[in-house]
Amino acid sequence: MVDLTQLTGDYAASWLPWIMIPLIFYILPFPVVAIVFLWIEQETTEEEV
Repeated sequence: MVDLTQLTGDYAASWLPWIMIPLIFYILPFPVVAIVFLWIEQETTEEEV
């Protein structure tokens, strides 16, 4: 039986940083830019009313 305290980077999802790098730098900016854009547009429509 494997003790969870003995898991090292060789076994415990060592591939995770390689998945997170493209996720953060290639996929995540699109929704962030879209949310910021919608937030700015919402503020400008509230000022016009």
